[in-house]
Amino acid sequence: MTTLLQDMRYGLRLLWKSPGFTIVAALSLALGVGANTAIFSIVHAVLLRSLPFSHPDRLVKIVANNKGAGAQNIGFSVAELDDLRSRAGVFDQVTAIFGGDTNLTGGERPQRLELLTVSPNYFSILGTSAHIGRVFGPGDEAPGFAEAAIISDSLWARGFGRDPGVLGRKMRLDNDPYTVVGVLPSGFRHPGSTVATDVDIWVTAGFRGDPFPKPQRSLRVVPGAMGLLKPGISLQQAQSRLDVFASRLRAEYSDYPPESGWSIEVQSLQDSLVGDVRPMLLVLMGAVVLIILLASVNVANLLLARASGRQREMAVRLAMGASRARMIRQLLTESMILSLVCGVVGVLTAMAAMHFVQFLPARIPRLAEVQMDWTVLAFALLVSLLAGLGFGLVPALQSSKAEIAMAMREGARGSGTSGKTNRLRGLLIASECALAVVLMVGAGLLLRTFWGLLQENPGFNPSKIVAANVWLPVPNNPDMDRYANPEILNSFVREVLRRVRAIPGIGLASMTTDLPVTHLSRRNPVNIEDRPEESRKGLFFEVTSVTPEYFRVLQAPLLRGRYFAEGDEPGKPQVVIVDETTARTFWPDRDPIGRRLSIRSRRGTANPPWSTVVGVIADIRNDGLDQSGSPHFYSPIYQVPRIRTLSVTVRTSLPATSLEPLIRHEIQAVDPDLPVFNVRTMNELIDGSLASRRFSVELVGAFAVVALLLASVGIYGLLAYMVGQRAHEIGVRMALGAMPSTIGKMIVSRGAEVAGIGVVGGLILSRMIAPLISSLLYGVRPIDPEVFIAVPLILIVVVLVASYIPARRAARVDPILALRES
Repeated sequence: MTTLLQDMRYGLRLLWKSPGFTIVAALSLALGVGANTAIFSIVHAVLLRSLPFSHPDRLVKIVANNKGAGAQNIGFSVAELDDLRSRAGVFDQVTAIFGGDTNLTGGERPQRLELLTVSPNYFSILGTSAHIGRVFGPGDEAPGFAEAAIISDSLWARGFGRDPGVLGRKMRLDNDPYTVVGVLPSGFRHPGSTVATDVDIWVTAGFRGDPFPKPQRSLRVVPGAMGLLKPGISLQQAQSRLDVFASRLRAEYSDYPPESGWSIEVQSLQDSLVGDVRPMLLVLMGAVVLIILLASVNVANLLLARASGRQREMAVRLAMGASRARMIRQLLTESMILSLVCGVVGVLTAMAAMHFVQFLPARIPRLAEVQMDWTVLAFALLVSLLAGLGFGLVPALQSSKAEIAMAMREGARGSGTSGKTNRLRGLLIASECALAVVLMVGAGLLLRTFWGLLQENPGFNPSKIVAANVWLPVPNNPDMDRYANPEILNSFVREVLRRVRAIPGIGLASMTTDLPVTHLSRRNPVNIEDRPEESRKGLFFEVTSVTPEYFRVLQAPLLRGRYFAEGDEPGKPQVVIVDETTARTFWPDRDPIGRRLSIRSRRGTANPPWSTVVGVIADIRNDGLDQSGSPHFYSPIYQVPRIRTLSVTVRTSLPATSLEPLIRHEIQAVDPDLPVFNVRTMNELIDGSLASRRFSVELVGAFAVVALLLASVGIYGLLAYMVGQRAHEIGVRMALGAMPSTIGKMIVSRGAEVAGIGVVGGLILSRMIAPLISSLLYGVRPIDPEVFIAVPLILIVVVLVASYIPARRAARVDPILALRES
């Protein structure tokens, strides 16, 4: 222990005496440790840490699919939920999950909130209790909606000022009275996808009474379900039993046509929550691992350069009887001290970066759980120690060799020792270049993907379009649902559009139930008159309802037929417009105009009327620029009796911020109880849909730039060191008539040689690693020739620039001074 303390004190003195070296090395390594710690804190919270609920390993998401028609997540009927609870034999409990909007009225102004409708056992399944009050229980069973409501901590804070007297408070949601019975803990988040970022209010329903239709097995009114597996049943066992159970139900009931391939599937709740972002986070984790390797190699090069000035010291200590193991331990102790200092700085940097978590894409789940806990700190310590061992071991072994000490003691300037050191440094720099190439290739592939998506044709012109959202309330008592009356609904739509069009600066205005690139289109079961075989499989298509001006606002090309007209209203023949892909898929060899579809409501409209195709529109990327999308139909709003989510879309040169109060005023002049929310431009919508990809590109791109800088600094340091070590040789060459340009070329060729080795190694590694990020690519092959050609060229140019200063210095060596100093 005494010896270790002596080594530590000596190491600290050396670091203190070399502030330039210490600062450069600390910043290089702290960057790597900080980046690793920051990204790991996100990966740990999102991917590695168990969900903060009781029995997280038993929580599953339950979905129903029609495999025969390629339809995923088609929802459940009430009867199917009952079957899952009582007959499947694999679940302790099952709860319905039904998310959506609601309007909170009765205050100073109406507010839009996110509502989650669940079964009374929802919180029991999660093992969650209330912060104040209570959660749902058996007493909240009701055919329709129960009166009890539970609010989030966020809503409690912003809506009620954290008043403990909120319990028992009445709220009006969609014009229905609810009573607040509980407030959830601040850390609670619904473990699933939602319309907005977080759920504000939880209510419970039995889905058997108003406002729900009379239960039928074919009416899938519940979009999703969550279950708690029985103890001792694995996910694989549960899936096997559900396959048998679904087969039994298909045989038992005629509601499941054999062609549909109806099935029930379960997925770990944690996997379902984070599955979409897992590849992105793992790629980012891999990128920061490469950064710490680069930083370690860079510091190792600094230590090798520094060791050349300490070789006389090493020679003296070896001559006085110090063992080689003792010298290695001393040098490793110094490296560990440096790595721990860098670790502290890196952790402080990562802690500062925690403030920027709020700016991460909202699509990343569990961001509220990101924190600097003991696991993250332990990871930072481990990274620091491994980095210290990694960058310290090679210089320690090299500097403690007896033959090097002998060469320095004898004053053998420019001898083989320097050559060996140069070769070792060259190998390290080549490794740096290889790692830089891997990062640059990854960044290049992601950038090519992102740039390609920006150039992707969305099917419409997004410039100068502003959209504002409205939610029409759905009261529990159907007799109080004024917007269920088609005449009132159509009158509301027409009056709002008339008022909005009158706003100065607005040219065209329309309404739609779903905006492009938001992936919120309703999926309805559809029959195609002349495609009965496919229809029997249970086709589900995305259906968007629009007003006649919608396609003109979007400037979406009409390929065939006509747009909707004001006369397409109740009482007139039902019409639809299909997109180009749908027309090509179902009528590849015939004209789709005049073909008929039957769009069935999830609520079970008996004998729905046939709708005639009157137009074909160019494909609009409703599911996002990076999604091919499902078959898509458009129907006139005026012929759809039950629509609730509406978006006013206008073509204007005015900014969204100035239009927001004007649009809100006109809508609330028609119905003062309607909140207007999410007023934004169409370009902002598209940018939001690409937020996760932009985040990946920016972060990996930043790491690639850092890697390129570290590699260029390494090349510069190697050549500068080589010029200093070979000054005598250069002087002799110039005294014998060598031209300065020849000397400069010699130095530059050495840099190019090292970089060339690194580039070849990096391209081989990239060829092996690139397919691992294929899930993040769109329209780009993992082995993209343009990227694999551009990256080496960029690196070579940077290397030539980094080689210029040492080469120029070598070309200006005075042979007289060089020979005299030798």
